[in-house]
This record gives sequence, structure tokens and C-alpha cells, in this order.
Amino acid sequence: MNPAQSIAQQFLQQYYQTLMTNKMALIQFYTDASIMTYGGELYNGLKAINEKLESLAFQKIVYKIDDMDVQPGAVQNSLFLFVTGSLQMDDSDSFKFSQSFQILPNGQGGLYVHNDIFRLVY
Repeated sequence: MNPAQSIAQQFLQQYYQTLMTNKMALIQFYTDASIMTYGGELYNGLKAINEKLESLAFQKIVYKIDDMDVQPGAVQNSLFLFVTGSLQMDDSDSFKFSQSFQILPNGQGGLYVHNDIFRLVY
């Protein structure tokens, strides 16, 4: 496994674990420069992304990653990730999803989600 794949795997494990255990803590992955597209709707900046996270109605969610692709990003030490998998909300049926992330250095030795595109696949 190359270093980019290792960083991507660690990031995704932390991101989805946070989403499954405390969805409101997910905001720590974003900054005011972040942009999220969720099901075709655009959310720009921390306030809009936080409002979207608050609106997610599930009480419990479980994610399973089926596959992940990673490429070096255009900015030094950034990564572009593409994820496919399945999720189950509360006691519903399982849904397939795809999600893309562009993660950039945050200037403090870590990374943040600059771009996030999520879509359920029906």
C-alpha cells in the first residue's frame, strides 16, 4: 500500500466512524472553505454544511466501504478520493452510495475536506 492509500484509508475510517457514532462531530472535518454536494444539493461553508448535517433524520447509520480509489491532488499533500459502498439507516433496507472527497492540508499538520460529493445509487 502506498502512502496516499494509507492516508486515505485512515481518513475514511475516521470519517465514517465519526458519522456512525456522532454525526454532528463530522463538522470537524470541514472548514468555511468547504463545499458539500449531497444528493444534488450544494452546501457551501461551515454554516450550510452544519445545517445539512443537523437535518439528517437517521438515529443510527452503518457504512460499509466496498471500494476506494485515491489519486494525488493538485495541491501538494492533497488527495482526491472516490468511495463506493453501502449504508443502512435505522432499520431500513441497505442502500448503495458513492462519495468523492478532495482533502487538503489544513495548515496545522492535518487535513480537511475541501470538496465532498455524496449520492445514493438507486
